[in-house]
Amino acid sequence: MIYIYAIILLIVFRKRISTSLGNAAVAIARRFRKQPELRDYDWIDLNPYYMHRFGRVPCLIHVYQLDSAGVWGHLNLDYKTDIVDLLQNSTFNADRGVVEFDTSILVLRYGIIVELCGGSVTIAYTEDVYGKAAQLAKELAVYKQEPKAQQFEMNVIRYTPNGLVLKPIEVKPTDLDIGLYYNDDFADVNRVILERLATPGDKGIVLLHGLPGTGKTTYLRYVLGKISKKVLFVSASVAENLMDPCFMDLLLDNPDSLLVIEDAESVMMDRQLNRGSSVSNLLNLSDGLVSDCISVQVICTFNSQLSLIDPALLRKGRMIARYEFGKLTTDKAGKLSAHLGFTNEVNQPMTLAEVTTQEQASFETNKKTVIGFRRQEVMEN
Repeated sequence: MIYIYAIILLIVFRKRISTSLGNAAVAIARRFRKQPELRDYDWIDLNPYYMHRFGRVPCLIHVYQLDSAGVWGHLNLDYKTDIVDLLQNSTFNADRGVVEFDTSILVLRYGIIVELCGGSVTIAYTEDVYGKAAQLAKELAVYKQEPKAQQFEMNVIRYTPNGLVLKPIEVKPTDLDIGLYYNDDFADVNRVILERLATPGDKGIVLLHGLPGTGKTTYLRYVLGKISKKVLFVSASVAENLMDPCFMDLLLDNPDSLLVIEDAESVMMDRQLNRGSSVSNLLNLSDGLVSDCISVQVICTFNSQLSLIDPALLRKGRMIARYEFGKLTTDKAGKLSAHLGFTNEVNQPMTLAEVTTQEQASFETNKKTVIGFRRQEVMEN
């Protein structure tokens, strides 16, 4: 009898639990259908917004690397009578005194929503209006963004809700006398770097490392003013995803480019110290099968010691050049100081920053830094 009661209680308990879970699931589903989450990390998420407007999950067509001004003009001219709603996320540019639109969402009367964001377009639709959506995509693809002939330009790779896009920015060129601004052993390295970066279809890595303030970024500006290749700037956080499909699509659309990664310690750290795949991605990009298709060259700058970098990156054939920037010799620092018009006596080695900013007050302090899993004291100058 006890066993029978136990079985009955178990059945009732399971039924109540199942009913409760089922009711909860139904409640959640109903709530989602009625009030989908419209916001993403940036502004409005297109998919939930489409469901909110039309009650259906949309199909999507993506068109990348477009001239946003041309696309906007086409939509406002040819589809003006079809636009029933317009939402825009904008930023006020205080320097120019104008409002700049970051993202525009246009709702068309026949169940199509167009999102224009950072030079890329996403068309949301349902299968019954596929023909109209496909035709719109073909029309907008005409406004493919052409590479600008503008000199001294760098393209910053940005994440957007629609994927990776390029944001062109002007770079102020630095016309340097290499023999005056750097130690004598750098002249041959500079010659190799400029020759290889000017070679079409070439690939490989340039490693520039050393103490802060020794001229790595200054030299980078100098290099960008000497080459004609398209320059793509990648932050270290974005560079950790070099082999993602969206990143590969971007590189395939921009072959024979120069990839610049500043502060690249996390991307290049020895695989014995870092379990991530960043180094493997960089190796594949510089000397793997993928590199044969895109012919990309990479410049990495970092402040940590070369001993922390994965040795595979230093292999002959993969490396274009590497150089450790250090303090200028006393003689070299004195000549540069005099050339810049300073009258202070130079009696010890100095970094490039110390020479060029002698009249500025220093606010830096010495501190200890932990890099990777090896503890070492680094005096930051």
